[in-house]
Amino acid sequence: MDVKTLFKNKKAVSSVIGAVIMIGVTIAAVSIVYGVLGTTMSFDSSITPAGAIIAEDVDQDGLVDRMTVPMVNKGMSNADIKSVQVKQGDKTYLWYTMDNSIRTSTTEAINIYALGELQQIQPVEVFNIEIIFEEGTYTSPGYVVIDSDSVPEQIIPIIIDEVPVTEDPVDPEDPVEEETNQFVGFNLLVERTAADDEYAGKKFPTDVGYSPNLWFILGEFDDNNKRPNLNTDFIAECGFGAEEDYQPYLLDNDEFTEGRIGSQSNNKITPYNDSGEHAGLISFNKYGKWDKQDNLNWGKYGVAYMWSYIYVPGDDDVSVGFSANGATEYQVFVNGEYTLSGTKKDRWYTDNDVILNAGLNLVMMKISAKTDAHFAGQVLFFENANTNVDLGTLYNVWPTLGDL
Repeated sequence: MDVKTLFKNKKAVSSVIGAVIMIGVTIAAVSIVYGVLGTTMSFDSSITPAGAIIAEDVDQDGLVDRMTVPMVNKGMSNADIKSVQVKQGDKTYLWYTMDNSIRTSTTEAINIYALGELQQIQPVEVFNIEIIFEEGTYTSPGYVVIDSDSVPEQIIPIIIDEVPVTEDPVDPEDPVEEETNQFVGFNLLVERTAADDEYAGKKFPTDVGYSPNLWFILGEFDDNNKRPNLNTDFIAECGFGAEEDYQPYLLDNDEFTEGRIGSQSNNKITPYNDSGEHAGLISFNKYGKWDKQDNLNWGKYGVAYMWSYIYVPGDDDVSVGFSANGATEYQVFVNGEYTLSGTKKDRWYTDNDVILNAGLNLVMMKISAKTDAHFAGQVLFFENANTNVDLGTLYNVWPTLGDL
């Protein structure tokens, strides 16, 4: 997942980075190293550390949420940065950077940030930094914070669960690790205001809302048909049951062949990380002015499906306001229940009382382009009188089959 691209184009930076006081704590390398040692790269760059790493507790909660990592590139080509993660113990934490690359023959101070409060790491415990480049991955030696005044009793659980240890059936004395509940490509919902939506901003349904940017997409059905039927269940026509119950997942191999489906998604579910100008606003083709940076360039007419999974941590359901907006006609289902439909591109349609369950929730948006020469869609979550959680802490995920 290209987190750098997301943050470069979206106003999605967590409020944890916005705190005004930064408390620096020194980081030192230790002899214990987890993961891959050294700086071996699989491309023409040679990335090595270039000085002391500085860690900071920006929001003063006793956890590390920002680091500056001096790196030098002794290779023959620039190393373009795609994303960053930090590993501590048996957990992986999602971090991000706004820096684009480490240029050849230069030393760069790479600033990296925790993606929200749940992704901060604990002091006085060994951790590794992984920087994912276009053509390879750098894994740091082990580091530990050696100057910290407080250590929290525990870190709030995150989506990637602990890896249980079981007995090897061949050699009971040799335990093996089994990965369970691995959510692939998770991210936080992206904060949005009317300023982030130039198309329907004047009628934005709330002061602050949150949108997903990770979607599964499929289409387009009734390919190039100027009068496609939004009420046709194309999922059922292809033999996969009712559309409101269908659950796509990462590496889905279901093939869709009925309903005059075009080749835009290769007849299969396509995971799409929205890196355009507007978070969660998927513009399927180049003919409209919604978000040309999406670059999907599908046809002018037809029917497309969009699915997005929202993960609610903890044990409690969440009551939210929910709105949708599309360039043409659309229908929206949340957890298989019909929620909204719309026909006007300059209007948000709203339900003020939608329940998101603890755990995974599935939003399905079905869009028709019969009333316009392009089609696009977006959804928005916002707080209502009964909301009992910060919506900015909810996760947007691409689950695998084992997670459903």
